[in-house]
Amino acid sequence: MKSNSWKTILSLVVCTCAISLAEAAGAQTKDWDSEARSLEGSWTVQVTQVNCETGAALGGPFLSLLTFAQGGTLVETTSNPMFFPAVRGPGHGVWSHEDRRLFKAVSVAFITLNGALASTQTISQTLELGDDPNEFKTTAASVIVVPAAGGPTINGCATATGKRME
Repeated sequence: MKSNSWKTILSLVVCTCAISLAEAAGAQTKDWDSEARSLEGSWTVQVTQVNCETGAALGGPFLSLLTFAQGGTLVETTSNPMFFPAVRGPGHGVWSHEDRRLFKAVSVAFITLNGALASTQTISQTLELGDDPNEFKTTAASVIVVPAAGGPTINGCATATGKRME
């Protein structure tokens, strides 16, 4: 009889520990998931093109809009005056949560001239949320423009700061 009582008590202790561990793991997953979701939403972004080697600004800043969707897709559009008379369509891409406040994003946009595809623009960047989760910065975005008809690519760099739309 004593043996059965100890087995019952031991079983209860083991079950309680297993439930506690599962709850703790679930809480960590929820925290991690909330960090990953913290980029979701629409952002107003101020972009500055910079010299890739020196970091010196090339012209004044311009605005872009970025929307990060649940599941890791993104859409962006820009007011960059560099594209006149060409027309740059919206960028479409993906984003991922890297570590705590770090995220990676890649988007591709078509650039047309007189209605025909002239080139594609690919932007790759690492975004870092600040202490305020409604702000981010990108210190080194890579911009690659590839002509549709072939030929040399144009490589550029940019920095950016973003504020969540509320």
